[in-house]
Amino acid sequence: AEAARAEQTSQARAGLPSPLSPFIGRARERAELRDAIRARRQVTAVGPGGVGKTRLALAVAGDLAGDFQDGVWFVDLVPVTDPAMVGSAVAAALGLGEQQGRSIDDSVLAALADRRALLVLDNCEHLPDGVAPFVERLLAACPYLSVLTTSRARLLVPFEGVYPVPPLSLEGHDLTGAAIEERK
Repeated sequence: AEAARAEQTSQARAGLPSPLSPFIGRARERAELRDAIRARRQVTAVGPGGVGKTRLALAVAGDLAGDFQDGVWFVDLVPVTDPAMVGSAVAAALGLGEQQGRSIDDSVLAALADRRALLVLDNCEHLPDGVAPFVERLLAACPYLSVLTTSRARLLVPFEGVYPVPPLSLEGHDLTGAAIEERK
């Protein structure tokens, strides 16, 4: 219970959605993904639907919140249907409005230009034509920004680090694995 409270506090402090249940297992994957984000500016957690990419990304973003002094933002791209609207979804997460004489994408770039921040873009698989060029522009214009994306397939962004998210383990037949714990 204490670990769950600490996780929720970390998530809230970082501006991430609070989990409805504690994060169970995946200590190795959590550490590997943290290390990957510290080593690369853009990492995509890839795997099939339902494998736990979002939960893992949220847990890792919460873990790393202290490393990014200017913030951690989470953007759920499920409701976005137009690839041209990726920047608008990010702007909404950042609390940015339209600025006269500047496109919404340019407003996002300007807002993040000098920030040491982590941006988590979740569910990118249905918008590769919008996410990939947007992330490329972000990384080129924002030298201190890191981007963690989740997708069923890699984004094919230059210098993209890819982290394959494995299914939860069953660890034997005595029903003690992380997949069983997650269901309890």
